[in-house]
Amino acid sequence: MTRKDQVAAAFSAATATYEAAARAQAISADHLAAMVAALPRPPQATVLEFGCGTGLLTRRLLPLVAGDWLITDLSPTMLETARTIAAHARFQVMDAEWPEVGEQRFDLIVSNLAAQWFHDLGAAIARLTALLAPGGHLVFSTLGAQSFRQWRDAHAALDLPCGIPAFPSRAALQNILPAARIDEQLFTLPYDHGRAFAAELKRIGAGTPSPGHRPLKVADMRAVLQRLGQPASITYDVLHVVIGPR
Repeated sequence: MTRKDQVAAAFSAATATYEAAARAQAISADHLAAMVAALPRPPQATVLEFGCGTGLLTRRLLPLVAGDWLITDLSPTMLETARTIAAHARFQVMDAEWPEVGEQRFDLIVSNLAAQWFHDLGAAIARLTALLAPGGHLVFSTLGAQSFRQWRDAHAALDLPCGIPAFPSRAALQNILPAARIDEQLFTLPYDHGRAFAAELKRIGAGTPSPGHRPLKVADMRAVLQRLGQPASITYDVLHVVIGPR
């Protein structure tokens, strides 16, 4: 099973629990929707959404952006849930890192907290940007370097490997995407304890670790949780990106 297969399977397994647990995703979706609302677009736009999940961003944008929608996700199960939101839209299981849309071009390409799963973010965004129609915009969010800082620090203090992948800083992402406008959103979410944080990641399907990471021994994980303390606050660093007009 490839890593992408693992990611898709994890999200599919979390379909029923995603909406209630996706607090950070909802905050990010609100921010993205406000950004999209401020952009110029045709009265009837062609729209591609990738990594739709259960439709958190979709349902925020549908009242704002009329037109022809193609809604995609790596997980067929999550895509089926999103299908109930927009019966008039087209739906497609798709790995957005290698988009398969034929000759279609889009006035708006959007995504909420999915791009962090790309193997090569810069190359993937270049391929997606090439799908923009003249005057089109690519608007997406991804996780930044300070995300889950407290969880990482607890591992580092004990000299233990952390399974959460590394994310780019705002400056690093700007170097990868020099033409982009990047807005950084920092916030913390409260948890009763570290186990609740780990459980929330699983409930949204985001528990797939970095390639090659092996789960910690029970005693080591117990030490990490003790180091983190309770209650715990976890930082989210969300980078909102606008590319365009093309």
